[in-house]
Parts: sequence; structure tokens; C-alpha cells
Amino acid sequence: MLNVINRRFRTSFIAILSLALMLALLISAVSFHSYTDKGLGENYGQKIYAIAGLKTTLVRDTLLIFIPPAVIALIFIIIAGILYSHRIAGPLVRIKAVARRISEGDLDLLVEFRKKDAIAPLADALNNMASKYRERFSALGRILDEMSGDAEEMRRAVERGDAAAAEAKRNDLVKKAEEINNMLSGIRL
Repeated sequence: MLNVINRRFRTSFIAILSLALMLALLISAVSFHSYTDKGLGENYGQKIYAIAGLKTTLVRDTLLIFIPPAVIALIFIIIAGILYSHRIAGPLVRIKAVARRISEGDLDLLVEFRKKDAIAPLADALNNMASKYRERFSALGRILDEMSGDAEEMRRAVERGDAAAAEAKRNDLVKKAEEINNMLSGIRL
């Protein structure tokens, strides 16, 4: 089975996203610790008052601590997603254009991709397919040209009345027709 997307791409994409999430968690943890690491007071009354004040501001403070890192991580993940998706979408657009041109008979094209494109194996497979079809069609063209020459020689041999030469050329034509049939049977669409 063809590995369409380079494994390094998947690994690095997952690593980038994981790093963004871990960084957000680390920032949140450091913020939470520094924000809540406060003395409660010297005596019992001060401690009760500090706990009561902490209770009223706990939700607000928690949101202030966790939302900014979460937003930053989300922005980072969106940007990374866009950048990484371009490493897939760009080559797919080029592959589609080349596949369309190949279907129209232009087998001299190659899919060109950037060094960091994620689907280089797919582009390589398409280039390999076009190359093999180009070789087969070239061989078919060569055989058809030979058959045309053999048919002309057979016609001249018949006009001269040389039955042996005409039969030899007919046998050559039959062999070349079988060769073409074998080549075409190997082409799967």
C-alpha cells in the first residue's frame, strides 16, 4: 500500500501540537502557582478572612489564569494547522493539475514538489506512473512504425508476385500485433 503522507510529517505535526498544549499547561501551572501562593495571615481571623476573599475571587482568578494560555495555544495550533495543511494542499493541487494533463495525453510532465511537502511519496508514484506509460507508448509507437514499414514491404512483395516474401512480412506483422496485444493487456486503467 502506498504511504501517501510522509511519516515524518505526521510525527512532526503531532509533536508541534503536543508541544503547544504542554506549553499552555506549563504557563497555566506557573501562573496558578504564582497567583495563588499567598500567605493566609498570621492569626486565625486573618486566615478566615483570606479564605473568604479567595472563595469570592476563585472563579474570576481561575479564568484569568487559564484563559490566556488556552487562547495563545489555540492561536498557535490554528497557525500550525494552516501552515501544515499547506504542505498537503499545495502538492495536491499540483498533482491534480498534472493528473489532468496526463489524462489528456501529456506524459512528459512531472509533479514537482517542495522539499517540505508532506505527500512526496504520492508525487513520486504519479511521476513513476507517467514515466512507465511514456515508455510503453513510445514502444507502441515504435512497433506501429515498424508494422507500417512491414505492411508496405508486404504490399510491394504482393505486387511483385513474391509470395514467400509476402508471407514472411505477414508473419512479422502477426508477431508485432501479438506484441502490441501483450503490451496493451498490461495497461490497467
